[in-house]
Amino acid sequence: MRKAIVLFSGGMDSTACLYWTMQKYDEITLLSFLYGSKEDQTIIKVNKKFSSLLSVKTKIINLPFLEEFSQEAGSSLTKSEKKPPEVSSFEQLDREDLALQTAKEVWIPGRNILFLSIAASLADSSTVPTDIIFGANKEEGTTFPDNTLDFVNRMNKSIELGCLNQVTIQAPFHDSDKKDIVVFLTENNAKMAFSSSCYQIEEWTNEGKPIHCGTCESCQRRKRAFLQASIDDPTEYR
Repeated sequence: MRKAIVLFSGGMDSTACLYWTMQKYDEITLLSFLYGSKEDQTIIKVNKKFSSLLSVKTKIINLPFLEEFSQEAGSSLTKSEKKPPEVSSFEQLDREDLALQTAKEVWIPGRNILFLSIAASLADSSTVPTDIIFGANKEEGTTFPDNTLDFVNRMNKSIELGCLNQVTIQAPFHDSDKKDIVVFLTENNAKMAFSSSCYQIEEWTNEGKPIHCGTCESCQRRKRAFLQASIDDPTEYR
């Protein structure tokens, strides 16, 4: 039996990981984390939606201490008085200075180290070898060092030493940008309209699709990916 845990935020990257995993593994668990962010309720809804759509198991873990750490760091994802940064044009997405500033504003301290470590602990409790599927990708790796293959390889070294079970992080889209991910999702008939890239979802359609703000950096990357891929964007925007 091939067993996998998909780190699932509900965005396009982790949704692509889910559909990739569906093709290769016998038993799948969606693993999501709540940490007092503006995305918490979105994560819950999208997790449950895809769990229902694809008949996979789900586990949601609450990390209240990470909310405290994030607020101390001044992250706009947990500070209620701070709005996530907005991007007015696609060109700004490629400006390194702006991208780095945006990354700092939405940074959650040690998030991926923590998430992967908890996933590894869960995988280590299994009686069979278990892979962790992680949505690291080339586009976000340019500004988020914990979204790179180097980061994944180093985490795998630690997990190899720290787990008794055979546990390995897989990052199937580490060399992909958002356009490539959109193409993959389209080719696999993924229900992309139910995924959420937005930092500040406030409304939902009657069908349960999140309505994106359309202006935060993450929304702009989503929009650009569909445009670059020449694929109609099914996302609902305000």
